[in-house]
Amino acid sequence: MKKRFASLVLVILSTSLCQTFAQSVSLSKSIYQPGEQIIVNYAGFPGNSRDWISIAQVGMPEDKYLEWFYTGGNRNGTLTFGGRPYGNYEVRGYYNNEGIVRVRVPFRVGNADQNLSVKTAQPVYKPNEKIIVQYSGMPGNSRDWISIAQPGSADDKYLSWYYTDSKQSGTTEFTGLPEGSYEVRAYYNNEGVVRSRYSFTVSRTPVVNQPAGGKLCNRELSIFYAGVYGLGLAWARLGSDVIAPGTIADVQAVLGNAITGLNTIGCLDFNVNKISDYTRRLPGMSRAQAVNEIDALIKEILGSIQRSRISCSNGVSLASLYSIGIHLGASQGIANTFVCRMIPADWQQNLRNHLGLVRDGIAAYSSCIPGVSPSLVNAVDVSSPNAYIPFSTIVSIHIQVLWSVSLSSCCCSCP
Repeated sequence: MKKRFASLVLVILSTSLCQTFAQSVSLSKSIYQPGEQIIVNYAGFPGNSRDWISIAQVGMPEDKYLEWFYTGGNRNGTLTFGGRPYGNYEVRGYYNNEGIVRVRVPFRVGNADQNLSVKTAQPVYKPNEKIIVQYSGMPGNSRDWISIAQPGSADDKYLSWYYTDSKQSGTTEFTGLPEGSYEVRAYYNNEGVVRSRYSFTVSRTPVVNQPAGGKLCNRELSIFYAGVYGLGLAWARLGSDVIAPGTIADVQAVLGNAITGLNTIGCLDFNVNKISDYTRRLPGMSRAQAVNEIDALIKEILGSIQRSRISCSNGVSLASLYSIGIHLGASQGIANTFVCRMIPADWQQNLRNHLGLVRDGIAAYSSCIPGVSPSLVNAVDVSSPNAYIPFSTIVSIHIQVLWSVSLSSCCCSCP
């Protein structure tokens, strides 16, 4: 079990002091266009002339690859790989001509309509009310763009539009519109081909958020899980980290993903505009106010899930998946705050509490993610001298849950 789990750890720590940092490979984005060059940054390698980095398809044996380069004895640097066709891949780092993967990071080429999402924050707007559009899963090109158009118009026709400015997820604000039916559209790299669209209405008649019905399967559930994981991460960062501009910016980014995730579940009576409002007011809040308000939002969302009467395959509940995401995200947030030092005793206990709820959530949802065992949580070394060790283990568990949900045949249904 130890050997199997070790292969999933994303970052291998040096045995020297923290200032040498962890070995890492990183990408500027997680989704690439077919044929687009892939630039890999690496850091903290031992400095052997035959340390090497490869690109492989997910699932390939550790000593197999599609393309590779030696680091040339450099500890830190950048390598440029050729473009790949549609598919799921990972960058892998190795030491001194070995065939053992020491560090890896996944990425995807092409969206293939799996994780791309674009929609308005609410299904109905009043005339001339500002329209908030949320998007995620974009490739990250500087000229990816979002438009609002009339339904039935040609793909390259629009009423208004904005570039995403290389962002893969985020929020865009459009000016208000007169009464009528519209759709928001997503495009890649200045193309005129609609990749995703979402219908909404502008009406003077107030509309209560009604259950949308429909089936929620691996695509919707994986977006939902990723979104609430970000919500948990924000919760813990605000409670444990220094409230600096960088922390606020990180929290605001993941809260945008939380809105996208919650919007995939059409039958919740929770108003996601509450998160948008919280995000906007966050820079002016004290720590106590920020933590208390996000804590209340998390509880309110759980209540909405419980009231929704959503039924899922194999008797699992959406509330269990929500619990995994919230508390695993919170666990990462705590470990992230104390990287390069030991987690203080009070926060160790806080982390253990979150991990216990993660374990319970995985056990309750296990029939839909059979490849993820509740016992994985036991491998998180909460009392390690360096919080990077529990941090990397937590991230590894998150990746396993996300992949398992995205590949699961389980579905949930709104009443």
